[in-house]
Amino acid sequence: MKTYDHIVIGGGVIGCSIAYRLAKEGVSVAVFDAGKAGQASMAAGGMLGAQNEFERENPLLDIALESRGMFPQLRDELLSNTGIDIELRTAGLIKTAATEQDRDELRRQYHFLSEKDPSIQWLEPEEVPEIEPCMTSRTAGAILLEKDHQVKAPLLAQAFLKAAIHAGAHVYEEAQAVRLLIQQDRIVGIDTSIGSFYATQVTVAAGAWSSHLLADTGFSLPVIPVKGECLSIRLAGPAPVKTVFAADGCYIVPKRNKEMLIGATSIPDSFDTSVTVRGILSLLQRASRLLPVLSDGEIHRTWAGVRPQAADHLPVMGAHPFIGGLNICTGHYRNGILLSPITGILMKDYVNGCQETHKQLTPFAPARFWCQVPVKF
Repeated sequence: MKTYDHIVIGGGVIGCSIAYRLAKEGVSVAVFDAGKAGQASMAAGGMLGAQNEFERENPLLDIALESRGMFPQLRDELLSNTGIDIELRTAGLIKTAATEQDRDELRRQYHFLSEKDPSIQWLEPEEVPEIEPCMTSRTAGAILLEKDHQVKAPLLAQAFLKAAIHAGAHVYEEAQAVRLLIQQDRIVGIDTSIGSFYATQVTVAAGAWSSHLLADTGFSLPVIPVKGECLSIRLAGPAPVKTVFAADGCYIVPKRNKEMLIGATSIPDSFDTSVTVRGILSLLQRASRLLPVLSDGEIHRTWAGVRPQAADHLPVMGAHPFIGGLNICTGHYRNGILLSPITGILMKDYVNGCQETHKQLTPFAPARFWCQVPVKF
């Protein structure tokens, strides 16, 4: 019988961050992924938009800011541990408005954020090219977020995976979790496509696929898949250094070697990872209006990913409402990369019974969606 202290279902950046932190504490951990571990996190742009994402008070804001602040130390830690450089780039982010309506909304966001952080700047259209020479002045205004940096998402996913393995975690790829094994309202293990495995604690961190796995427990988790199409362009000439994020959701993230990552469409309730002409054309049109130099670039690749979005747009982190030992960690939507450092630590502390962490995660508890009579097994 294959037994562990803790099983993590999902080998993306969230699941591997949790496994890494648990394994470092001496917990015997197994990670199961239906495909290649880390693959689901490969599609992300890698933005650390702890301020970009928030326009008003939100229970996630302080956690997002704290997680963003962990990245310099995390970069060094993972590089020392795994030899992988996550390519943390600290040029900051410019968020732009395209219309007067966008400008009004962006001004409100600016006032909210600048009261908390005076380093945030408002830019009139003519000031935008002074901050990022490759950008056009044909905007309705912008805000400069100097602390919203970025990393290369595939490298972060690989680094967390490798670090977890080095810490002692066992990783099973191409091993789909088929069923949760429950006895007397407690988790005892999982059935997978390669056999049964047992543990006293299980964390479901399978992104948008988590809801399906949890359905058999009698708990309907309102987390849906949101498809996002992306492409990258390689430039030969001048290239921007700052991330550019439009109020309409289009973003351009400069990577090394003048590669520009452009995303993302947003198609709810879709696990389909095909890339459409309509989607790519929409991204190119919106992105090139912000950065005309993109028109001279060469399309390098296209892809699509699936992001998990909860009904109230907050992550789901904590215990299953009525199955002992079963934890849920999903719904990070487009902030999975940003939140991965702190999520691993919070979930490690949570399952170890830290009462302060339990209190901190109350707004994100799965039980907020529970309004039915528990099903008895």
